[in-house]
This record gives sequence, structure tokens and C-alpha cells, in this order.
Amino acid sequence: MVNQPIKKAIHAEVLSFLIVILFLFVSNNPVTAQPEENGEIQSAFNPSLARWDISWPGRVSQYDLVYYSPPVDPLQGIPLGNGEIGVLFWCEGSKIIAVVNKSDLWDDAAFGPFRSGNEENNTSQRHACRIVIDFKFPVFNTLYLSGFQAKLNLADASLTLESESPFGKVSLKAFVDHQTGTLFYDLGSNLNEDIPLTVSLERFGSRAFSRWYRQVNRDASIGLAGTEALADTDGVYITQKLTSGTFAVGGSAIKNNGLTVNYTREHSRFANIVLSGKHQKTAQLAFSVTSPKDVNPVPEVKNTLSSVEEKGIASFLRSNSEVWKSIWNRSFIDYGDDYLNNLWYLTLYYANASQGGKYPGRFNNGLWGWSHDVQNWNFYFHWNQQQLYWPLNAAGFHELINPYLDMRFRSLPQAKKDAQEIFKANGAFISDVSERRGYNSTSERTNHTPVAEIALDFWRQYQYTGDRQFLKEKALPFILEAARFFESLLVKENDGLYHAQKGTGYEGWIELKDGLTELVFAQALYTTALEALKITGINLPEATKWKDILDHLAPLPVVKSADTTIVHDGSGFILNRGFFKGTASPTNEIFALGWGIKENKWLDELKDGIFPTVPSSPVYPSGLIGLNQKGTERFARMTTTALLYGSEVTGWDPVPIVLARLGLTNELATDLARFPSRWQIYCNGWGHWGVEGEINKDAEWFFRTNTVKDIKTKEKFPFPMWPFRHMSMESMSVLATAMNESLLQSYDGILRIFPAFPANKNGRFTLHAEGGFVVSSEMKSGEVQWISIKSLFGNPCNLQMPWGKAIIQSNQKKGIQKISGEITEIKTKANEVISILPEGCNINNWMVTEENPEPNQQVKYHSSGKTRLGIPRMY
Repeated sequence: MVNQPIKKAIHAEVLSFLIVILFLFVSNNPVTAQPEENGEIQSAFNPSLARWDISWPGRVSQYDLVYYSPPVDPLQGIPLGNGEIGVLFWCEGSKIIAVVNKSDLWDDAAFGPFRSGNEENNTSQRHACRIVIDFKFPVFNTLYLSGFQAKLNLADASLTLESESPFGKVSLKAFVDHQTGTLFYDLGSNLNEDIPLTVSLERFGSRAFSRWYRQVNRDASIGLAGTEALADTDGVYITQKLTSGTFAVGGSAIKNNGLTVNYTREHSRFANIVLSGKHQKTAQLAFSVTSPKDVNPVPEVKNTLSSVEEKGIASFLRSNSEVWKSIWNRSFIDYGDDYLNNLWYLTLYYANASQGGKYPGRFNNGLWGWSHDVQNWNFYFHWNQQQLYWPLNAAGFHELINPYLDMRFRSLPQAKKDAQEIFKANGAFISDVSERRGYNSTSERTNHTPVAEIALDFWRQYQYTGDRQFLKEKALPFILEAARFFESLLVKENDGLYHAQKGTGYEGWIELKDGLTELVFAQALYTTALEALKITGINLPEATKWKDILDHLAPLPVVKSADTTIVHDGSGFILNRGFFKGTASPTNEIFALGWGIKENKWLDELKDGIFPTVPSSPVYPSGLIGLNQKGTERFARMTTTALLYGSEVTGWDPVPIVLARLGLTNELATDLARFPSRWQIYCNGWGHWGVEGEINKDAEWFFRTNTVKDIKTKEKFPFPMWPFRHMSMESMSVLATAMNESLLQSYDGILRIFPAFPANKNGRFTLHAEGGFVVSSEMKSGEVQWISIKSLFGNPCNLQMPWGKAIIQSNQKKGIQKISGEITEIKTKANEVISILPEGCNINNWMVTEENPEPNQQVKYHSSGKTRLGIPRMY
């Protein structure tokens, strides 16, 4: 994210406080449990099959989105997708509108570095088309509604819609086939008057408006060239020329049920499918979009439509349902809070629907950009984009991370070139802002850590998948180039320590020596690099220096807090400010952001020059400090820093994840309880990165304007914000990751079960762990009832015991084994399932209780009353 909105929106007093402190957290006592008196266990989990006996599709459909009034705004809309194709549906008067996007539709700028603020001259993603069903009567206007229901059906990723009015009834079922990306409609109307039913294919390009909040190009012709609509006896089509090639989108009626079908071209940007001949109309339609090509793409669309017509929609509906069932069966959570559960499932749905294509759907609007070719915050902003992948490994969706990592891997040649030309350094440099081909923005060169953070993403992917080929061919080369670049940032000084030279904390612009983020990621990166070299058996001369850096790295900067900030009451330290004011603190020392700012400059410069999530860096996403360091001086300092820092400031602030990583159970519970009311902006669960209370204005104030500058004349004028409202998905990912981490942690090779889960709740889960384990467990009234571990690769499993003593039983070994100890190593075989119970329980007394949840039929309201999922009846 760029800094201007932060600079404008975050209150000075909040930011100046954030700057003084850095992020850390306390951990509660580990969960303990006592066995049932009779040793009996009752659970919906079946240990012999290692799966939950919760009926399908209820286990997922209980989190469906339900609308009892039409979504009349795109950002209230119902999103579909298969990872490569995204389609967003909403209603306007007489129409159902669907905007179609595809991950690889790019107009590229000239090759080379760019400035992120160079309006309309940079690489930008383009939308494919809009599909508009027009019933000609205002069947979605609440003035005339007598009945309405629409649903996002999570189990098979489909949309169903029915509407009734004095003018008649209409219906639609739609889905994007997961395997082919074909969009299918099952469409019906029974209106009082017999009129033709028109389904239009249209495309109007536009300017990208990537800096709509600050400056615009007033040339309204930009983005309009290269569009052509076509129609023949088989269907309607639109082609669009891009710098990356020409793509086509087309549609046809694949089953007309006796209707007369006419395909007509209205003009260069508009073509119609017209259905007539019967009063009551039902038809099945299919739509397909190609990638950009050097040859005419229309024949490919025709072949696809002909093929799907031959197979029939029912065949695709069945196969699509099976694919989504297999996706959802990879993981399961029940956090003991239906609303948070719902947001977790929606987060994972949106990831599966937008992150599986050739290029990752961007953090901003995903594959559901709705306003023509408007691309708010164009490009891939590293800090924001990475967050979409944080919850995915634990949920078992490793393949969704590959498009992002592949894009980053392809950027290595340019990243190496930039490191040499900009820094005169070896290795690779990646800016916080880059475009899809890997070219870096020239405006963000003092933030040095993105390449290290991405390297750790590669490493995490290997830790979960165990893919040695991926490690050797992609992860290790990227990690090594990051490590080589970081050498240029560190200088061994007279004290014998390697110090970080001037750089900014993340996206800030105040340069500091021994910046916290640079020292944190140097330690995490070199530890990872040496471990990766050890695993692959590769010897590099550079490794000797990297070990020397680790052994002699400057300490993380530490300062004492002011006496008025942390007071001593005679028995210990007490916080005297912040969200957790009055809480006991283990120390009065906190981590500093770095060195080099004059004291009298703090209030003037720091209030908008330091990125507010810098305090989180020692915990997440670096993994440097966590429960494995509980009891150390570092842990105590981070605890104090975290408590002073308090609740998150923006939707992309990883505070909840840090609270979980450090076992701050009560603080995390407090934070998550109010999280939706602060960061969920829209009724489909979509949130925003922005400052609390500020970004809502763009979503709610139709007449809101902003003062912008004409990029050519420099004239300033008021500019409407409503056409540029958007969502971003970081906050959803932060929430889902925090929930994962509260249930299961494995970042340091040790499985921790319910490490930050409230004792007053019941919870259960199936999640994936580093090392190749699928872990299931259940907690009731603060007691862990049982643990099931499926070993995918046969690695040894290190478990932090939630009980003093336990018994284990394997599906591949006879007998029962007793285990004890705080950290217990359990040897495993590939595909072995191990059941672990507290001593005194008997697996033969395990009673499997079947559950049959019903699909959701309700609009859900958050306890705060400030947000909801779905739309109630409002007529």
C-alpha cells in the first residue's frame, strides 16, 4: 500500500504513539485437560477414518450467504469464480448484471521500471465483459417486490436467485465450472406479458484510475480502443485488443427448451442473445473467455461453447460439485462463534475463487473489479498481496499459493538487475510495488525487506508440502538471491557486530539505522538459507559469511518506556496507556523501531512516516519470536510492546495473528470479538485495508468527493468517490490466519494444540501443519479432548502435550503406547493416522455422534449490530 491514504487518514496522536513502541505479546498457560471419569469420548470425529461425521453439504452450507432483498450495489454482490475466472452478480431495476474478469487480461506498459503514480501509462489489468439480463420490467425494484431470495451456495460455489413481483417471476442459477472456467446460466422467466428476454454481452473499457484519490487523467478516450462485437448463427462474441494479445468472450444458448434464439450485433461494443417464442421461458446459456492470443481467439470460444452444449449443463454441474466437495473436505473449523466461522469459510471461498489462475487475483477487488477497467491501487503491493496467502497452507490450499510464488520467481532476473543497478549489490531487490512481469516501481527503494519476506513465503510452502523438487528448483534459488542482497544492507562495524544501514520500516519513509524490520528479517532469512542448504546438501562459500552474520548480528533495538507510560506500583509494572491500560506488564522495556531520529523530531516526523505494522515484525510474518521463546527476555519485551500497541490500526495490521502466536488468549478473544464490526465493510463479508471508520465513508456516502489534481494541467477540482469504491481482502485473511493460529501452531516444528483458544468456548478443527501433518482436535470447556494426526510424509512429529500423560494408538501399528513430557517426539509413517488421548481415556469407548447441520436460511448479524452477512427483507 502506498502511504498517502495512511498519511491523510490515521490520526496523528495514534500514529505518534505507534512509533514509540514496537510489537510483542504475552502468552497464557498452556491448555490442560483431565480425562472423563469413565474414559468415554463423544465426538463427531471418526478416529478410524480421520474425518468428521458431519453431513454434506450442511457442514459448509450452514455458512451460505442469504439475500432476502436484491443486492443493488456491486459491492453487495454475489461473487463466483474458479480461481482464474471471476464473476460478480448484482441487480439494478429490471436487470441482473454480471461482470466477468480473467486473471491474465493485461495491457502492459513498455518494458522497464516505472513510477507507481504515472497515471494511465502503466501496466493494468482489464475486465472481460458484462453480461446483462434485462427482463424489461422492474422486477428487482423494492417498490414492486413481493418476494426475493438469492444465495451464494458455498458447497458448490453457485448462485441461485428467485424474484417475484406483480409483473411475474424470474429465476437464475449460475456457476463457474471449476475445471473449464465456463460460466453457466440456468435462466427462467414467467412474466405476465409475453416479451422477448434479452441477454446482452457488452464491453466498455475505461481509464484505470489507479490514483483516483489524488490525481486523474481527464482524457476520457483512454481505454476505449480495440473493442469489437460480433454475432452469427451460433452465438455472440466480443474481442478486445490488448498489448499482450487479443482475447475473446462469447456466449450462446446451449439448451433453448423450444424457444426461438436470435443472436444480434447492436453496435461495436454490444451484442444480444434474444429468447422468444413462449410465454414461459427457460433456457441454459454458456459463456467463455479466452486468454490474450496472437491469432483470432473467436474460434476457441466457439469450440468451447460447442463442446459444453454437447455435454450438457447437468454434467458440468455434477463435476463442479464434486471438485468443490473435495476442496472443502481438506479442512474444517468450528471456532465456537458462528459469525467468525462464517467469515473464515467465506475467506477461504474467495481465495479458491480468485487465486488459482495464471496470475494471482490482486488484494484489491480480487477478480471482481466491477467498474469497467478501474483498478484502484493498480499493481501488486507486496505488503497487501502476501496477506492473501497467510491462511491458505493451514487450510490445505497449497496450490493457491503457487501462482503468486511463480510470479515472484519469474521476477528474479529483473530483481537481480535492479539490485545491481540501484544498489550495486549482488542478489535480488524487489520493491513493495511491482507489476506482473516483475518490474519494480522506482518510488519505493528504501523498503528493503520484501524480498526476504517473499523468500520466507517460498520456505513456508516447502515446509507444508515437503516438495523437494520445488525446494531445489524454486525456493532455494529465491532464498539465496534474497540472502545475497541482504549482505549489502549489513556492515560489520568496530564493535564486531553486523549493523543494518539506513532503511525504512516496511512502507514508511523515515530512514533508520538498525531498523527493526531489517534486523528481524536478516535473522529469519539467514537462518532459513542455512537450513535450506543443509537439506539440499548444497555447499556454498557464502554460507560461512551468513553464519558469521547470524552469530554477530546487532541486537534488536530496545528502549525503556517513559515512566508515565509504564508505572511501577511497588509490586510490578503496570501499563498506564493504550488499549490494555491497567494490565500487568513483565518489563518496562520495549522494542524500538531503530536508531537515528532526533528526539525533538518524533512528533513532527514519526506521526506519518513510520508504517504502523513495524512493531509486529519480530513475531509475524518473520516467525522470529513466538511461544518457543516464552520465558526469555525477548519474549517479555515483546509482550510489553504488544500490550502497549494494543489493537490493530488498519485492516491489514497483523495484530490478531501476533496475539495468537504469543498465546495471548484473552486479548485475542477480545480483539476477534469486535473484529468484524471494525473491518467488515460489506454484507458479503468483504472488508478493507483502510483506517477504521474512515474507509466506510467511500462505501456509504454517495455524494462524497475528494480533491484531485489534473495530471496534465495541475488544476485541482472535486472528484466523486462513489464510482471508485472497492473492497480489499487483507482483513479477511488476517482474521482467518489468527483463527488458524489460535487453534493450531506449527511454525517452529512443534505442534501446539489450541495455543490461544478461549477456555470458555468449545472448539474443534482439522488443519494442516508444517512437516506434512493433518491435525484434528476438539476442546470442550477449556479441556483438549483428543488429538488426531495424519502423517502425509512419515516425518517425526513433535507435539507439545496438552496433558501430563497420554496414550497413542495408530492405524498401522498394534497396541497402545503411553507417552509423557512437555514436548514429545512421535515417529510416524507415511499416511499413518495416530489418535492421542489423555491418560485414562479408552479409544474403544469413543462414540461417534453424527451431526446434520442445515443449510443457512438466515441473514446473520454480528453481536455489535454494526455489520451483517446477507441482506434482510426490506420491502
